[in-house]
Amino acid sequence: MKNPETAPPKSRTFQKFYGEYNAKPKIIAGIYIFPIYGCKFQAPKLFTQKINKYTPQGRQLIHNKLSNAKHIIRYLLNCKEYDKSVEYNDNRISLMAGQNGKCGVTGESLIIGNMECHHKKPKALGGTDEYKNLVWLRTEAHELIHATQPETITKYMNILNLDKKAVKKVNSLRLLAGNLEIVETAI
Repeated sequence: MKNPETAPPKSRTFQKFYGEYNAKPKIIAGIYIFPIYGCKFQAPKLFTQKINKYTPQGRQLIHNKLSNAKHIIRYLLNCKEYDKSVEYNDNRISLMAGQNGKCGVTGESLIIGNMECHHKKPKALGGTDEYKNLVWLRTEAHELIHATQPETITKYMNILNLDKKAVKKVNSLRLLAGNLEIVETAI
């Protein structure tokens, strides 16, 4: 029998998933083994099997959930950017549905004429037109991400009136775009 003082330390992952696990853990080669029988099941809440892409009723429910972005998606379908790739044009429409017609920084509903699709990592720095490299933003938020002059940054910070969480999002996008972070004292 091993002395509990000589047992190896439990990893953070083990603590996260099995911290409340009361059975005696198994240790092999000095490593705690993740017990399958220690897993807990929790039924998903507010889940309905009626929403699916295989039936007309299920597809209608999916489209109903897109009510915020429906008119913007229709607009994007009709207004392709012909100087951009097919991948970009497809992904910007999918992303609008994925963001439910809301700005990726402020969370406000986007308005036609005041929205821009931003490359997180610019193409000039090796970015692509992939879905994961795009985000829809209000025009002011997009300007703030690319702004380099202190007066311009202050102007857009005053217009947007961002909370700390939104400033953190802006700063992460600014770093990816090759710009400096906005310091909290400048806010």
